[in-house]
Amino acid sequence: MAGMFGDDDFVPEVPPEVPDLKDFALEVPSHLDVLPDGREIVVIGDPEGDKAFTHQQGQNSRGFLGTCGLCSCENVLRSFGLDVSETSMVIFASELGLCTADNPDPAQCGGTSPMAIAEILTRHGIPADCSFDGSLDGLAANIEQGRGVIIGVNAGALWNDANSDSGGPANHAITVTGVARDPSTGEVQGFFINDSGPGRAAQFVDAALMRECWEDAGGTQIVTAESRPYGQ
Repeated sequence: MAGMFGDDDFVPEVPPEVPDLKDFALEVPSHLDVLPDGREIVVIGDPEGDKAFTHQQGQNSRGFLGTCGLCSCENVLRSFGLDVSETSMVIFASELGLCTADNPDPAQCGGTSPMAIAEILTRHGIPADCSFDGSLDGLAANIEQGRGVIIGVNAGALWNDANSDSGGPANHAITVTGVARDPSTGEVQGFFINDSGPGRAAQFVDAALMRECWEDAGGTQIVTAESRPYGQ
């Protein structure tokens, strides 16, 4: 969906060195918080810390605008300690045929499939798998295990924007950075996301809206095999 730095002539043939995860604390952080509507929640993950890993898409040397999936890859790889950028993601994916690169409309360039997103992460040394028909409970479990998670959503439903509505299927990629649960019942109240479309970070999405924009759009998720290195 139309979602910085780097040498536009350089295409990495070998993935960057992946930090040794044994050097970092892997326990997923959690804390008590209160939503604007007054609900008390337990936040699992680090949405505030993960703000640093995202930005509004379109900040690459080739002028591609449809880079939500590539920006989500950048977000996840940076959370694992890799030094990547939107430009390096665009170059890498373009050269390997993992994103749209030949459309004269910049808004149509940079788009990736869920399988391509998983391959990009894997080729950078962070193995990941793509799955469909996910549930809110399963998504929450992945976050609570410290996995890097990218999901495909219907942008129109997420943004309440009819012009961006796909009519059902996912048309936009975002990263999920935290889950909110009721501290008394454990029920999932919602999730925190980084969204390169409008450039929002640590945005809270209520469980009902996540069900509408993600589960009802196919429940697509790309999840890393390993836990990310919290506590760098």
